[in-house]
Amino acid sequence: MARIGLCYVISPVRQSAFIAVLVVSAGCVLPSAGLDAAGNNPVLKEIQNTEEYFPDEIGSVWHYRGRTRTDTIERVAEATFSNEVSAIGTTNIKGETVKIFRETNQANKGPTDGFFRRDKTGITYYGSQPTTPFEQQLIPYRVLAFPLVMNGTFRQLEKRDVDMQVDLDGDGRHERADVVADVRVVAHTPVTVHAGTFNDAVQIDATMTIVISLTKDRRVITSRDRITSWFARGVGLVKYVEEIEAPPVLETRGEVTYVSEELESYALKRAVGGHL
Repeated sequence: MARIGLCYVISPVRQSAFIAVLVVSAGCVLPSAGLDAAGNNPVLKEIQNTEEYFPDEIGSVWHYRGRTRTDTIERVAEATFSNEVSAIGTTNIKGETVKIFRETNQANKGPTDGFFRRDKTGITYYGSQPTTPFEQQLIPYRVLAFPLVMNGTFRQLEKRDVDMQVDLDGDGRHERADVVADVRVVAHTPVTVHAGTFNDAVQIDATMTIVISLTKDRRVITSRDRITSWFARGVGLVKYVEEIEAPPVLETRGEVTYVSEELESYALKRAVGGHL
């Protein structure tokens, strides 16, 4: 979650942390990206059986070790933390059956539940608990579109003139914001974490930009959240690194927060028929 003034807003870290539990299938084939005939632009290659990359079997558990640091002019705070992610069941939201993913200490912010639905067209985010009025205006939205494509970019979210439901500049009026979020499948690369070395991993980059119009002096400020995640075949999310830029408002200084989590251990449930 990214903090702007008194308002917590949905960010790629929340999406990616819950996508972490949608583990990669061991039966998938990941084509490597090549170049076009001129040897210039990367060729967009479809990842075969994309839907098998994100099974979400209830009862699976992932344990992570994390670190967070917040900087202004000088370092403000640094901490290490643990987080456990579990697929605990289903619920109904807006007439759709969604999976519940529970985290004990997501990004060192305490417990939270996230709600996702996977179908043949992709994965859709249905929000979290606890939530905010701002987040409720953004959901539901598609987190990933199937099939995934190497070097392909997908726009998760684009909403303009959203009422943030919070007064950031002290004039008694709500600020409004434009929100854009994109995700890109970047690379196929090995990655080493506490749980071991995973030679078959996919790197996915996500960015969310929130451009806020302050009502008091018509000033425009921007918050950015960038996250890089690595997903290992047959395991799921093994690591993410996030950078959150929060602009200065009123008496508060602008700050940058860095968050990372790495997989320590995991226990996966198998689907009916014995497949992950």
